[in-house]
Amino acid sequence: MGNNIEKYSQLLADFGIDDATFIAEAWQEKHRFYHTTEHLQTLIDDIEKLTDIDEQERNALIIAAFFHDIVYDPTKQDNELQSVRVFKMCTQPHAQTDLITQIILDTQTHQANSPISKIFSELDMKIITDSDFITLLTYEKQIFKEYQHIDYAFYRMVRISILEKFAQQYPQNQNNLMLLVQYLQNFKPSIAIYPGSFNPFHNGHLNIVQKAEKIFDKVIIARGVNPDKVNVNTDKIDLLALKHRQVENFTGFLTEFVKIKEEVSEITILKGLRNGDDLDYEVNQLRFMEEMKTNLKLVFMACDKKFEHISSTAIRNMERIESGFAKKYMPE
Repeated sequence: MGNNIEKYSQLLADFGIDDATFIAEAWQEKHRFYHTTEHLQTLIDDIEKLTDIDEQERNALIIAAFFHDIVYDPTKQDNELQSVRVFKMCTQPHAQTDLITQIILDTQTHQANSPISKIFSELDMKIITDSDFITLLTYEKQIFKEYQHIDYAFYRMVRISILEKFAQQYPQNQNNLMLLVQYLQNFKPSIAIYPGSFNPFHNGHLNIVQKAEKIFDKVIIARGVNPDKVNVNTDKIDLLALKHRQVENFTGFLTEFVKIKEEVSEITILKGLRNGDDLDYEVNQLRFMEEMKTNLKLVFMACDKKFEHISSTAIRNMERIESGFAKKYMPE
């Protein structure tokens, strides 16, 4: 990424950008798995290989590459509009501003409004139009990671629909795309359900989630709600750290929640531990759950030592004494 910024420093300066650090930071956001610096590098490499465009057109394509996904938030549907906003906000007026703006906007539908925009859209879609099955499979797994906040049953339904449309739209790669559709129709990801009251969700909880994400395809934070307790755990957990993760409330037995999710996934219950007392309690609960559901899969995972003393009860007690005191024990 740094090499590209250095390589095109004069071009960026022509657009009024003397410090492009913000571009590099945007493309390296933690919630990106496909829309990363690797995707940007591939796009720039392909633009550099073009032989039937002039220098001004190439420059427009390069700037469009830097900015077309500079805003990428899978929880939103206006990324292209927001990317244009950042482009205009961070650059000075230029003869190619309108052209680059249109190129970026066209990536929302990949319906080009100009020949140069058509070139960009085709390069941006090469992962779909030109990739073999193995490359498409890697791409799909990266997209799945970017959409962790969406329930897998819904995600799979929408992705299959999108890929089937791509197969019709790009017949040159129809066979590989339909193989990917068949894969999704049969694939069951390994998903951990991490249950708890999370009242509140603290750094120890986040530590467990982050460790589990290295093992499982996905972790669902499942917040148990007691319908007999009014206004307890019914509000949304509004934390930036969980913005791109699936957080779902459930009522009733956890085993029933698991049965619903395992229709399309391989489900394992994840239990976080701070100490031996936690283990004794959880083993006792496990016996009940094993009686409620056969073939139950459950793992215990210890938090890092520096989080062992943190508990939701302790945080609530500290907050009663001094509001805001326990903030340091909770993620943003």
